[in-house]
Amino acid sequence: MTAYILLVSLPVVITLAVVSYMLSASILQRMAIDRFDVIAEQREREIYAFMTDQADIVRKIAAVDELRDAISGLLRLSPGNQQYQATYMAMADTLFRSTFLDYGSAAATDLTGLMLLNQEEGRVFFSTDPDQEGEVYNTDPFFIEGREHTYIQPVYLAPDTGLPTLIVSTPLTGRDGEPLGVLAARIRVPVLVDIVSQRSGLGRTGESYLVDTGHHFLSMARFGAEAYPSGAHSQGIDTAVQGQNGSGLYTNYAGQAVIGSYRWLPDLELALLTEIRVSEALQPATRLGWLMLLLGLAAVALLALGTYLIARQIARPILAVTATTRQIATGDLSIRAKVMTEDETGVLAHNFNRMIDRLQVTLADLALEQKKSEQLLLNILPGPIAERLKEGEDTIADSFAEVTILFADIVNFTPMSSNLPAVELVSLLNEIFSEFDRLSELHGLEKIKTIGDAYMVGAGLPIERKDHARVIAEMALDMLEAINSFNQRHQSDLHMRIGINSGPVVAGVIGTHKFIYDIWGDAVNIAARMESQGVEGCIQVTENTWKHLRNDYLFDDRGLISIKGKGKMHTYMLRGRKHHAPTVASVE
Repeated sequence: MTAYILLVSLPVVITLAVVSYMLSASILQRMAIDRFDVIAEQREREIYAFMTDQADIVRKIAAVDELRDAISGLLRLSPGNQQYQATYMAMADTLFRSTFLDYGSAAATDLTGLMLLNQEEGRVFFSTDPDQEGEVYNTDPFFIEGREHTYIQPVYLAPDTGLPTLIVSTPLTGRDGEPLGVLAARIRVPVLVDIVSQRSGLGRTGESYLVDTGHHFLSMARFGAEAYPSGAHSQGIDTAVQGQNGSGLYTNYAGQAVIGSYRWLPDLELALLTEIRVSEALQPATRLGWLMLLLGLAAVALLALGTYLIARQIARPILAVTATTRQIATGDLSIRAKVMTEDETGVLAHNFNRMIDRLQVTLADLALEQKKSEQLLLNILPGPIAERLKEGEDTIADSFAEVTILFADIVNFTPMSSNLPAVELVSLLNEIFSEFDRLSELHGLEKIKTIGDAYMVGAGLPIERKDHARVIAEMALDMLEAINSFNQRHQSDLHMRIGINSGPVVAGVIGTHKFIYDIWGDAVNIAARMESQGVEGCIQVTENTWKHLRNDYLFDDRGLISIKGKGKMHTYMLRGRKHHAPTVASVE
């Protein structure tokens, strides 16, 4: 009997371990590919957003009237004219102010050099690098295209430095529309490397990098490295450089098996690759396969030994218990062992049945406690975040490109609270915030936290949504109606001050025991300023949020106001909906 058990069990255990490995490896590979596709898409969006911002900065510099006048005056003079040098220096000063003062030094720090080229010859009549003045670029794409429209020339090797170079050019015209030439700006290429080199989501061996059409790494440390004299090659690199996107398992430039995602950025003529070594990506599957094999072998060994020792003495009763055990092992806890004798074997069967009874009770209690724990966790954290914590993710931090945040404060609650008993004060505040919680859940928003009599809620996280600004606007209008209903019920005179802003944030879980889901970023600070420097009974929004809502809602233009830490900002007061929309009434 023992031999038969070994003969049957060993192949099953081995097969189960192999199948478990193959299934889990397939799932992990697909998950890694999906994750790296998302990371690559996010990196691509960040790169194009950066380039769009740089092009916008260059275009705005070229549109400064003082600069256009200075350039027009300079071009009317010949270099030998005695007024030329003074006009040249005045124009250079105007260009400097247009670049670093009018638009902020932070916005222009990624411009590493500026050139002004005349319209006819493409000759440089001004450059931040004096050695370039007098050079002619009439055959370069940035000059040819830059005379007609704003143009981003793809990354190329600069002849003078041999380094990767990125240029944005735009037309220069006088106030009357007369063509003056081209404004060209060199962009700091390492910024692109910094964007794709972020470690978030890449694991221990993962990496993200850019490759140009010559199969050279864009990284300054790798570009033209001696280790790759003829360029770096792999299935991902070669396919992406040919203009195709894809993902899968292949060998990377260093001969290592990787799971990666590759895509072509046509506007920059760069290949973006995000990869992780197969050994790391499939490590959980390997551990699972070995664990299944070892546990299976241990179980088989114990079963064979027990069967051999017991079968010689009391085969029939033990076989009956063994049969019952096998049924219970499948998950059927309703089965009980037959008590066939009154000796030790019968006692064993009886105790076995008692153990199953207690196991049923324990499993039922465990299921109930698990349900309570999960419900408590969902009261603290968003559902998707709670699932990630349960799956063992230690550090949760996500970036969201566009969300909308609302800060609300009960203006005169603190003076009123000084005359109320503690129990009544907490009861009133709980009634108000419970109604706000109901509205937040109804609109599908994420409540972030409450601080005293202040309430903070966001839309577009942890799951992104396009209508984040609209649902926050509806929430704000409903909050004003809710506080009015509260005043009518309690004969009180409470008012809300609400501030809203839209923009990028970072969200994550902080703490290890009493943890909390919170958000950070400049957009959050601005939303708080919109509330603290708002108007009692009103909803103040930033220009970013107003752009999302202006077609469907009514606003009063508050104009430019001084915002602490931000200077002058253009804000608006949300008054209501342009079209009739159902509102959420307060629950009595």
